[in-house]
Formats: sequence, structure tokens, C-alpha cells
Amino acid sequence: MRTIVLAGLLTAAAAATREPLPNQPAPAPVKPTALPSEDAIRAAVRETLAEHPDNPRLHEADTYRANHYDIFARNVDEATVPDCLHKDGLKRQPTFFLGGLLALPFIAVAKVRGKCQ
Repeated sequence: MRTIVLAGLLTAAAAATREPLPNQPAPAPVKPTALPSEDAIRAAVRETLAEHPDNPRLHEADTYRANHYDIFARNVDEATVPDCLHKDGLKRQPTFFLGGLLALPFIAVAKVRGKCQ
């Protein structure tokens, strides 16, 4: 908030120094506004920095990291043929819209097709 006020003050000071265009009437003279002192600016900057945390990324889940070991582990997990009776048993066998107990026939189909062990 303080930075917006400071930017507004600086913009007003810059607008006061502009020359009018030749086709337009001269604007009314603007009283020069008092610019904040250096101490006030430093205090505003300190308060603004105190509002924000030092490290905005506090959680590891926010960042995407992929080193060679993570990529290799992900590829191995994807290439491994799952066991038919575990939770990933039907990851390569489409069950369409059926799930839960209605997907039981697809376990046999996946076993016959070699999509699970």
C-alpha cells in the first residue's frame, strides 16, 4: 500500500514538470508537493519488507524438482507391470465408467491380456 502511495507522489511530481502540447491550453499551475524524506522512504521500505515472508516458497510441493533419479524412478514405476489384485492392477486396462465391484470382470480380462501379473 505504501509503495502505491509513493508511486503516486512520484508520478504527480513528474507530471508537474511536463510541458504542455502546442495545440492544448496550458494546464493550471500545480503546487509542488512535498516529497517524502529519505528517512520516511526507508521506513516505508522496511515496513513493506516486513509484511512479506523471507521465503515465499515454504513447501516443497510448490516447486517442481526433477533430477535424473526422480525421472528414472517415475519411468520404472510406469513401466512395471502391476499385480492384478493391487490398487494399480487396472492402470493399463480400461474399465470405462465402471468402478469398485463392477470392475471385477475387468481384472480377469487384464490378466488374460497380460496387462497385470
